[in-house]
Amino acid sequence: MDPADRDNKPKSTAFCPLCRSPLDLNLLAILPRLEVHIARLLSENNPGWKHEDGACPECVHGAVERAIEDRSLTSLQAELLTPFPVYSRDEKQLLTTPVRVQSNPNFTGRGVTIAFLDSGFYPHPDLVRPKNRILCYVDATGRVPVEKQNFKKPVVTSWHGLMTSAICAGNGFMSDHLYGGIAEKAKLVLVKTGNSRGRGIRDRDISRALTWVLNNHKRFNVRIVNISLGGDNPTTGKFTELDELVEEAVSCGLVVVVAAGNTGHRIIVPPASAPSAITVGGLNDQNHLDSRYRRMYWSSYGRGINEVRKPDIIAPAIWLAAPMLPKTRTHNAALYFWRLAHASDIELSKLLESNYAQTRLSKKMFGSSLSESRLAVQEYMNEQKFIHQHYQHVDGTSMAAPIVSGIVAQMFEANPSLTPAQVKEIVMATADPLNDAPAERQGAGAVNAGRAVAAALRLKGGLLQGIPISPNTALQETTFYYYDPGAREVALVGSFNEWQSRDGEMVQIRPGLWEGVLDVPAQGTHRYKFLIDHSRLINDPENPLRIEDGFGGFNSVITIER
Repeated sequence: MDPADRDNKPKSTAFCPLCRSPLDLNLLAILPRLEVHIARLLSENNPGWKHEDGACPECVHGAVERAIEDRSLTSLQAELLTPFPVYSRDEKQLLTTPVRVQSNPNFTGRGVTIAFLDSGFYPHPDLVRPKNRILCYVDATGRVPVEKQNFKKPVVTSWHGLMTSAICAGNGFMSDHLYGGIAEKAKLVLVKTGNSRGRGIRDRDISRALTWVLNNHKRFNVRIVNISLGGDNPTTGKFTELDELVEEAVSCGLVVVVAAGNTGHRIIVPPASAPSAITVGGLNDQNHLDSRYRRMYWSSYGRGINEVRKPDIIAPAIWLAAPMLPKTRTHNAALYFWRLAHASDIELSKLLESNYAQTRLSKKMFGSSLSESRLAVQEYMNEQKFIHQHYQHVDGTSMAAPIVSGIVAQMFEANPSLTPAQVKEIVMATADPLNDAPAERQGAGAVNAGRAVAAALRLKGGLLQGIPISPNTALQETTFYYYDPGAREVALVGSFNEWQSRDGEMVQIRPGLWEGVLDVPAQGTHRYKFLIDHSRLINDPENPLRIEDGFGGFNSVITIER
């Protein structure tokens, strides 16, 4: 064993100050700081305990369960003046997109190119820093599409495409990587779609842009086309030229992902009507991880060509973080009001005297107390959906479609040999149906990124072909699998081994594939994680059952029955 590796092994055992169970020092060294509200609950229940004393995962779990029980059954958004639904005074957070769909963090769309058809685009830092991932920008609004180098002018039509491309493939650069997308390593081809007269987008405008992609997809190795646009008129059930073009694209090996629309009625418009497209409707998860809170978004639905039911799948379509278009009036307002919200009393008083503030806030407010002024500032920010100085929350099936496109990019990274038909089948087969929503509105149900990637890995051509999905219980054994080509050591830690890494070392049975076997673990519900290279912890990306861990992440959950 290398001396450096030996130094990384646990050298001694400490004990939890609350329950006296053994603590793995290696685990303690890498655990993030306890969430503030969890530390407060531990302190309230254990007089004399301090945050810096730490606690074992089981004691922390007790506080997590208490926090979950204390949450309101309905949103406190109006009472707490947050710009999105919240259920506790201590937890005013917007769920990130990867968390919403249980994305596997080891897959980020590496080596995959996605083409976006939209009304315009912008080279936002989330897409070009630290490395520019935009391979090509095309203006297809004229009769002949033209490739251009410069598209930095922040015009209004650029905002929609910025949001769709960033929700899919942004890396969250301007938010310290908090608001990153599903496929943050994917490469992009951006095709400005519409017409030179600036009139409403027509079927022929989308067809012109998609034709350019078809003629150039091999050049840029495009595997996915995201279309968050609709054409002229609702489908009649017969193929239009645009529908046929989508079918041609799919026959050429492209996965075409299309937004269903936002009417809330039985109306499907091409290209969402194309049978082979993955048509995406909307899910409202109410900014909550519990599936019982899931509701349908007011997306369009109905029958496409050949009476094929649409949408095929649904994805989060509201309360989604997206970057604002820089240097626009909205972004400038966000920057200014973010400064107001975080200003000292003295600075706030001065800033409120500016014409900028006075033209945007109610005149009745001026001369009021500072507390009333702060309230007015927050109300304005909420109305504008500001969640960060560079981001706001957005909605629409236009935003749901790129989430699915990002998941498809992860699937292609996991198994490049997949066909468009296999991709669609996997995405639908691994979805989570909503119990109280009609099938005609939700299709196969809510997309699940972790399970879709797990299934892609196991299909023919995938690196895990023949391997059960983790965890797998058979007879008296439960087997866990973890795939990570970059890992050098992996350990399984959980309530079944007192979270001791030395008792859960996993074996690499194929390049990048680690296996851990538990012999007759105790009956009941257990929580666990994988410890990677004694430096990071990750919940099981293939197991959809999870619970918050008290440190800002999740523990995976397994129930053993005899």
